[in-house]
Amino acid sequence: MSESYLKQCITKAVSEEGKSTKLWFGVSSVQGWRSTQEDAHLALPKFEANASLFGVFDGHNGAEVAKFVAKKLPQIILKNNNYREGKIELGLQESFMTLDESLLTRESVAELIRLRQQYSKEPITRSNAPAIASGCTAVVTLLKDNVLYVANLGDSRCILSRNNKAFPLSSDHKPDNQSEKERIERAGGQVVCGRINYGINVSRAFGDHLYKRNSSLPPKEQMIIAWPDVVVEQLKPNKDEFMVLICDGVWNCISNEELISFVTKRIKTSDKLSKICEQLFTRLPPQFMPTKGIVGKDNMTFVIVKFKQNN
Repeated sequence: MSESYLKQCITKAVSEEGKSTKLWFGVSSVQGWRSTQEDAHLALPKFEANASLFGVFDGHNGAEVAKFVAKKLPQIILKNNNYREGKIELGLQESFMTLDESLLTRESVAELIRLRQQYSKEPITRSNAPAIASGCTAVVTLLKDNVLYVANLGDSRCILSRNNKAFPLSSDHKPDNQSEKERIERAGGQVVCGRINYGINVSRAFGDHLYKRNSSLPPKEQMIIAWPDVVVEQLKPNKDEFMVLICDGVWNCISNEELISFVTKRIKTSDKLSKICEQLFTRLPPQFMPTKGIVGKDNMTFVIVKFKQNN
């Protein structure tokens, strides 16, 4: 699908708020200058009796994969044998791969097409087929027994506030990262100006099966893979106050450190965390669309999760 922008920025935020016995959360999204909203998120503070699940999914070339993943991922995780046996890291990784492979089934393709048709009348062809030419990044955090498991594909981010400082819990997957570039080249691709085959600028994602067609290689060795890195971090009482999940539309406009500082100054006095997200969005999208680059022009999604254990 061709990239297009609006003549006027949509700054009205779509927000959500909730809590469990161990945390509060707030999330907001704005469409911004984009012609469609391609972000999706999930927020399940009561995912299990002792676990909460959050995620941000940044779609590209369409919104359908991001929406599909946000809907399907929780149940796939719960059904995973390794997850149920307490092997959380491996369970998350396998769940990501299972979901990615399921995108190509007849049933999933039909649902992806329905999702596409909800926002676009453009005819579906080989060149814009859902999950073939479209996909999404993902950052998913599972808080279970005061341990954070952060699974990441692409360039959405999770950042912890530790001692009021930014403590990243994810690393961006970019094609020009050395290990990612080596895998891409082994799979028959090339990296030019930070993009794979002059196209996509992330090296791990759900969907994008156009880049996963080397029949001589397993799924974890394709140009783009859906195998996430997982960071495991024990929460530290009285040091870890909150975490944020953001898409690149946010961090392109504000650094990790500035974002944590922005939230820290407001979190103790705000009655709703989503209000803090909305306050940020009054600052980030530019009043006039920039003529060059992507900064300020993308969809924006921002999740804040505050831990009650530190009160």
